[in-house]
Amino acid sequence: MNGRAQLAKNRELLLTASTGLLSGLLYLSYVLSFAFLVPVQHAFAGRGKKSGFIAAGIAMFVIAAGQVGRMIEMQVLDPLVLVAGILPPLLFLAAIGFINAKIGTLPIGGKIFIASAALAAIAAPFVMKATSDKNFYSWLVEYIGSAMSSSGIGADGQNYARAAVDSAINVIQSAFAAFILWIIAASWWIGSFYAARKALRETQAGESLLASIRLATMHVPSLALWPTLLSWALLFAALLTKQTGFVAAAAWNIALCSASFYAMQGMGIVSHLFKQFNANRLLRILAPLAIAAVALSSTAGALILIALPLLGITEVWLPYRNLKGALK
Repeated sequence: MNGRAQLAKNRELLLTASTGLLSGLLYLSYVLSFAFLVPVQHAFAGRGKKSGFIAAGIAMFVIAAGQVGRMIEMQVLDPLVLVAGILPPLLFLAAIGFINAKIGTLPIGGKIFIASAALAAIAAPFVMKATSDKNFYSWLVEYIGSAMSSSGIGADGQNYARAAVDSAINVIQSAFAAFILWIIAASWWIGSFYAARKALRETQAGESLLASIRLATMHVPSLALWPTLLSWALLFAALLTKQTGFVAAAAWNIALCSASFYAMQGMGIVSHLFKQFNANRLLRILAPLAIAAVALSSTAGALILIALPLLGITEVWLPYRNLKGALK
């Protein structure tokens, strides 16, 4: 028994170390860095808090080592640069650890909101300062303009570059808090979902977790209704009065974050209705198409991103998931 127990312990330690290594490499890849929290969350959900925190520590070690290696390669040995390189992943890993820690009766949704709000508050001054820096703006326009001109766009390259940079800065300022929320929430959900699926294949232990995170059961607490409506009203007022700078960025970020929760509820309603009418296969086809529409078409993306929060918030008055009962 002792030999088997030791073998199981070694196997779990190897899995945890591999998970941390994968997480660190994902972050260092740049292209897939947005997904680096998923393996750590999988460790938390599948193997418990101890494995999750060990995986997070290993991921942080790999990221720090990678950043030091890059600094040596670039011959830039500046402690401030190193701190700037490791602080963002450290904060995200701390956030996923906070979400998985047992803190009274605070629900997962509440912990995701608190963690995302804390990270957004920390990031806000840096984001606003970086995107408002005139020297950085000029360098970016010149760099993109040169790239466009060399690709054959010609003399209009600079104008296109300026428009592209203005648009990108506007998106970053208006939605950075929502991006943080989406990364944390999506990482928690995906990691938990696949951990529950794995546990369900081996035993029945994953059934309760899988049932609790299904989109079809997603509900926003009723106490979030009025703060959400207030945030949308504040955004409307900011648009009417043509606010700019920090005020406009704050209004947009708060409104988009509150809309994101009701967008999840809207997806829950869609998932429930497809399941009720035995159309899950159709949902699997439509979901990637909807994601592609958001990514490729600004008009279609805007319609989907507006429709989902409205669908979610109107469930307060219209029982979409129990229409038969409401009509009796």
